[in-house]
Amino acid sequence: MKLSRILIAVLACTSLLLAQEAAAPAPKAAKAACMGTVVSVDAIANTIIIKTKKGDDTIGVESSTKIMSGKKEIALGDIKADSKVSVACKTVDGKKVASKITVSAAKVVKTTKKTSESATSTTTTTTEPAAPAK
Repeated sequence: MKLSRILIAVLACTSLLLAQEAAAPAPKAAKAACMGTVVSVDAIANTIIIKTKKGDDTIGVESSTKIMSGKKEIALGDIKADSKVSVACKTVDGKKVASKITVSAAKVVKTTKKTSESATSTTTTTTEPAAPAK
């Protein structure tokens, strides 16, 4: 009889522990997106600093982060300061980590330079003395 009471108590405690673990979901990373202008890139520390409307944001870059410029995948070191970027990121342990960085193509301003070249020609006339008449 005592043995059955002990077994029931152990099963009840075990089921309570399992129920608590199942009820507590694993913390998920909060997702966010930010857009701005690149202030600096540190390829060694794997970070990028972006100036946004709210101020400067330092964002970590993982090896799995996709970095795109148009349809071309580029490296973190290829991003230049003053580039416009859009970053999809998640917050992990209170820090922003990029999952995808899209670099906007620089706007190309075509300038046409009209030059007016006037063709000048120089005519040189040489006169020779007439040959003596015979």
